[in-house]
Amino acid sequence: MSDRDQRRNAIKRLIHEHRVSSQDELVKLLAAESIHCTQATLSRDMRDMGVIRRNTPAGPVYKADKSAGYIEVLRRVVGMEILNVRHNGTLVVIRTLTGRAEGVAGFLDNWGHDNVLGTVAGDDTVFLAPVDTTLIDKLVADIQALEVLADDL
Repeated sequence: MSDRDQRRNAIKRLIHEHRVSSQDELVKLLAAESIHCTQATLSRDMRDMGVIRRNTPAGPVYKADKSAGYIEVLRRVVGMEILNVRHNGTLVVIRTLTGRAEGVAGFLDNWGHDNVLGTVAGDDTVFLAPVDTTLIDKLVADIQALEVLADDL
């Protein structure tokens, strides 16, 4: 299991077992389990996991949002819309179903992947600029993994 998956499993467990009202408090709970992360990483994880802060009579508390399941479904739909992913060492080119490039680009822009600088979409093609071209192979593999998720349907 990757560090990210271990961290996210711990986040899910901790917000279920404890009354967590701030990200700082959650960072400390994670550190107590020897899981160290920045507030920015925690914030991104919580967003991707669908963790939201709710106001309760006893004060704010973090809870898993039931709509997180919808994000997984969206990820699978995007995977079905991707036909091909290639790169030239500088730019990633993603071919999609006709008319779906804009939706795929929107998903990728908000995906939270550390190496996505931005996208430009046409009708059936997305150009993706990576933050770091030395990590472009990993980025392409991660995008191709979306296709694999779709194949599981």
